[in-house]
Amino acid sequence: MGELDLKNLRIDYGARIIIQNFNLAVRNGEMMSLLGPSGAGKTTILKAIAGLLTPTGGDILIDGQSVRDVPPEKRDAVMVFQKPLLFPFMNVAQNIGFGLRMRGQPGREAQRHIGAILALTQLAGLEHRKVHELSGGQQQRVALARALVLKPSVLLLDEPLSNLDANLRQRMRELIQTIQSETRMTMLFVTHDQSEALMISHRVALLLEGRLRQVGEPRELFYQPADPEVARFFGGRNFFQGHVRDGQLHSDLGVFPVGPQNGNGHVRTATIRPEDIRIAPQAAGLSRGLRGRVVKTRFEGSSTRVVVACGANEVIVLTSEDAYRPGQEVAITVPPEKIRLFPGD
Repeated sequence: MGELDLKNLRIDYGARIIIQNFNLAVRNGEMMSLLGPSGAGKTTILKAIAGLLTPTGGDILIDGQSVRDVPPEKRDAVMVFQKPLLFPFMNVAQNIGFGLRMRGQPGREAQRHIGAILALTQLAGLEHRKVHELSGGQQQRVALARALVLKPSVLLLDEPLSNLDANLRQRMRELIQTIQSETRMTMLFVTHDQSEALMISHRVALLLEGRLRQVGEPRELFYQPADPEVARFFGGRNFFQGHVRDGQLHSDLGVFPVGPQNGNGHVRTATIRPEDIRIAPQAAGLSRGLRGRVVKTRFEGSSTRVVVACGANEVIVLTSEDAYRPGQEVAITVPPEKIRLFPGD
């Protein structure tokens, strides 16, 4: 088992409230990412789960049992930190087996577990290396192996890949996914990198300013954000105001069918992702579209970001074509089925 429940969690630092009314359930065998910008309180939550700090209020349950008053070493929750924090005077195998020795596990049985974890984390053959002889990625794998060998109910990962270069970080993501798939261990993975969270997780919990804003599958948060702030966090850039009348959104950007379920006469904030907007040179034209002028462009590798002035509005478009230049007249089309509406102003 490996169920984790956080109920009405509150954490204060002096007079400052860091986390409040925080409720989150991580299912047995699930990889969940706790996502948010730096300073949102993500690491604080992990430390409370691990027993490294005491919450001001609420409860923490592992497999249905409260661990709020349980010491860290008896919580069955192990934390992997951003830095590996290995023992420099021990070799790889000794570092991995440290927790087993503290538990008094017999040597032969411990060696068997260490051997299996060395293979799982792709460290076989490095067991006699000292820490200073390892690369950064190898050190982080040793830290991960040291936690995995204890077979905790919940594994807590505190931005363990943030100090690695891009290529190595991608390989480590894939390794962690493979390990989680093979072991079915419950993992709570903290990151500020939205692409990392979307790629690695079964579900994502978005934390903004100490409050849980949305929990769901990666596609749900990306394409169906709960509010404009969630949309902005996941790259939303095009926001415009309007009101609904007869199943259509009337806005200063245009009139778009949105369906009667959105309510007549209601003011709405609308957004559409830059990659969902279609663009073409005005000479070529689109059968239906808004006329505009390119203000600026930015090449981003596989796509180009184009800022288009449409009347008093600026619309940001992501396109695979690198053919647009400032001052060029263009036509853009906003697919109504891609528009996301939010209540209010």
